[in-house]
Amino acid sequence: MDIKVMKFGGTSLRSEATRKYAYRHIMEAAQTSKVVVVVSAMGRYPDAYATDTLLAMGSEFLSKEERAKLVSIGEQLSAIKVCSELLDQGVRTFSLNFIDSGIRTDNNYEYAKVIKLDNKEIKMKLNEYDVIVVGGFIGTSYEHKVTTLGRGGSDYSAVLFAHMLKLKEVDIYTDVDGVYDRDPKLNEYAVRYDRLTYDEMLNMKSRVLHDRSVIFAKKHGIKIYLKGTFSNHSGTVIEG
Repeated sequence: MDIKVMKFGGTSLRSEATRKYAYRHIMEAAQTSKVVVVVSAMGRYPDAYATDTLLAMGSEFLSKEERAKLVSIGEQLSAIKVCSELLDQGVRTFSLNFIDSGIRTDNNYEYAKVIKLDNKEIKMKLNEYDVIVVGGFIGTSYEHKVTTLGRGGSDYSAVLFAHMLKLKEVDIYTDVDGVYDRDPKLNEYAVRYDRLTYDEMLNMKSRVLHDRSVIFAKKHGIKIYLKGTFSNHSGTVIEG
């Protein structure tokens, strides 16, 4: 079967209005492929379910294990919300529990190392549904504890799912339609790159993509298409 992995960031999912743009991309892809949608927590601080908002709810005395459980709630809620709204639009959708996502890690709760990828559960669900929604950023240790992949780790998750499913490309959607030479929100003369190598992307020290996602993509030859949720532009491709 043809499969696409599409990741959407928090600013793309923060409201009903912004999510409609994401759903257009998802539903268009679902016409020709099965789709794995990887989601970040909805919004940014002080939005109710954003990662930093959730962190602010916890005591400074929480252990790293407890903080991982707390912040993972954002991605879990996001996955269920997106799944629910796609179901309302008649799309055969399933929200995959992070326990079944197949990302197995060590016990570093804040910046976990990936030990193994297991595609059994996600492939089974792809046979049953057209769209699978899963929270990014979250892994599970062999002791069945919640771990996280570091801030911005949903990008990394998307590339991990692509590799898990033997894909050679992944679409990552943000509120900016590609990689620019400077912040396009602050400078109207910013220039968008059509193509960057993995090393060029890493050397830019840009916050647009999580470094771990680029490093893993380079190692496994996975093209990253960085696109804008609110745009139909082809964006920037990051490849060898």
